[in-house]
Amino acid sequence: MPKHHRHHRGPHGHGRKRARRGAVGRSILTLLAEQPMNGYELMAELDERSGGKWKPSSGSIYPALKRLEHRGFIAETANDDDTKPRYELTDEGRERLGEFNAEGDGTPPWEGEVSRHGEIRGAMAELVGPARQIGRFGSTDQVEAATAAIKETTAKLYQILADGPTEEAE
Repeated sequence: MPKHHRHHRGPHGHGRKRARRGAVGRSILTLLAEQPMNGYELMAELDERSGGKWKPSSGSIYPALKRLEHRGFIAETANDDDTKPRYELTDEGRERLGEFNAEGDGTPPWEGEVSRHGEIRGAMAELVGPARQIGRFGSTDQVEAATAAIKETTAKLYQILADGPTEEAE
């Protein structure tokens, strides 16, 4: 399988952003604490609240709903239109959400966590495209200049790591 299909993205790293492990379940519990919703409503709400940066698929939402239901954190609720099952938080779900919130910094899962790593991935994808083109079609001078630029960038990234976290990251 070609590398660019491994993570359900296009050849240049574009596409849906992935959430951190556990973020889907925590997000579902957070939203259901506000009101009962069905899977489609949860997907739409997460897309909206993340400003379009996180568009969870039915392949992530529905299995998560089943896991949460199996663990007793959510339950199907009476539905007026009987078309799509709606879910609501159980007492166990409220307790689990409280644990999640105590472990974290109070930031909803769809803020920060989703886009933080996406920015650097996007920047790397922008770097790879022209580097590949130069590698394939560039002159000797262009290849040497590009190699020097990449090595300089690598050294700068190591310097950022050596400088340690900034106040903003702490």
